[in-house]
Amino acid sequence: MGCDIHVYMERWTNSNKYDGPKNLAEDRDNKLNELLENEPTKFRWVSVDKWTYDGEGWRTNWEDHYYDARNYQLFSILADVRGDHSPIAEPRGIPQDASTGYKYMCDQWDGDAHSHSYYTLTELLNVNWEEYGDCYLDEFLQSIERMKEIDEDSDNVRMCFFFDN
Repeated sequence: MGCDIHVYMERWTNSNKYDGPKNLAEDRDNKLNELLENEPTKFRWVSVDKWTYDGEGWRTNWEDHYYDARNYQLFSILADVRGDHSPIAEPRGIPQDASTGYKYMCDQWDGDAHSHSYYTLTELLNVNWEEYGDCYLDEFLQSIERMKEIDEDSDNVRMCFFFDN
């Protein structure tokens, strides 16, 4: 049986405009504070993935994912899963401040998901990827380039992920 990575992208923003599962109470409170208290909407991580609701639940299309290939060497580099490389960092778990979309997907996978972790785009850009020249990382490096389009500040972009098998 194989192991797959499930990648979800987030953006640090104060906007209530985002796709997918929402925390309506939080969005409502943010908007009310903005209107009634003249307070800016608070910043938080929101999903940037493209979501659809199919009548049974929220889904993202594989074609729209920032990364969806199976590369065990990359999996070991990101989270010490499968391959034989030391990880950039040990798996960090689900971020406490994760977007509603990412939390939703973690709940959907329940006990079948493992090795949850995350990196900001800044962290990924600071990795010396040439060190892993034998790992066939071209597709992932192209994904990092796409991630740069999410926000001009790389600290405002986060890749959350988990694995299944």
